[in-house]
Amino acid sequence: MKKRLLAIMAISFPLAAFALHETDSEIPLTDAAVQDSLEVITIDEIVKEQQETTTRNSTIKHFNEVWGRRSYFNLSFNNSHLMPKGDFETGIGNNFMEDVRSNWGVSLQYGRNYRLHKKPIGNVLQFYVDYTGIDLSFSHYKIDGDGKNVYDSSKQKIVTDDEGTNAYYYIPWNLEKYEGSYGMSIGPSMTIAPFTYTSSEALHFLKFNMYFRVGYQASILYMVNEKSADANQAGKGSTNFKDMSENLKMNWGHGVLTSFGFSLTWKAIGIGYEYRVARNKYKSFAPSDFGDGSYKFKTSTNRIYISFRMGR
Repeated sequence: MKKRLLAIMAISFPLAAFALHETDSEIPLTDAAVQDSLEVITIDEIVKEQQETTTRNSTIKHFNEVWGRRSYFNLSFNNSHLMPKGDFETGIGNNFMEDVRSNWGVSLQYGRNYRLHKKPIGNVLQFYVDYTGIDLSFSHYKIDGDGKNVYDSSKQKIVTDDEGTNAYYYIPWNLEKYEGSYGMSIGPSMTIAPFTYTSSEALHFLKFNMYFRVGYQASILYMVNEKSADANQAGKGSTNFKDMSENLKMNWGHGVLTSFGFSLTWKAIGIGYEYRVARNKYKSFAPSDFGDGSYKFKTSTNRIYISFRMGR
């Protein structure tokens, strides 16, 4: 019996040792396989994360461009209406200056939109404060009627003030005129980009803008000398005729301006409309000839403009 037990044990120990050796040799192989699997998953995650980061950065850059270009340069074609706010005598009979409309006009504006909040609301709506630092405008008004007898150098008005009694010429309001102004303005604006949720990146750049601005301006109203417009043709050799044919028929003024408008832009180009009202008080550059009285005017202007957008 003992001999059989010893024989069985002698056979079992080598088999057990062989089995244990085989089992131990498989463990490192299993760990290596698991390690390889973990490395493959980690690389996939890194690639995916890099792709998401690239896409996110590309989207941010794209919408920064969509909401960029906050500086504007506008070139306008104007139609102006010059209206005297009072009875301004012309020296021709009992006539007073009437409203006049320009036959051409141009203007130039340069300004910038300043954001009231960093990110657009819903990536669709942005509010700004606009500052227009340069607003240059020029308008031309034709001579009244056929250009004859629009003023009379033989007539003068007598004015009595603290300095005594003086005779002054009537300002020839009906002559050909140029009105020029330089102004600055500030006000709120709103921009809507309604197509930012579409799949078309080109449509994202299509934006609508509306604004209202208040400002101040300095103006010049210049009347062109024209001898043939003088009703005093019989007195060509007189001092009055010569004085009125050569003196400076220019007035300077200043006043408040308001404007509102809207535009449609795509990337760096746009078109727009603006209605502008200026209220100026003018005085003559030649008070010794025309007196030092002041004259109030209202100038309303319709502007159709091309807008160039730039900057960030």
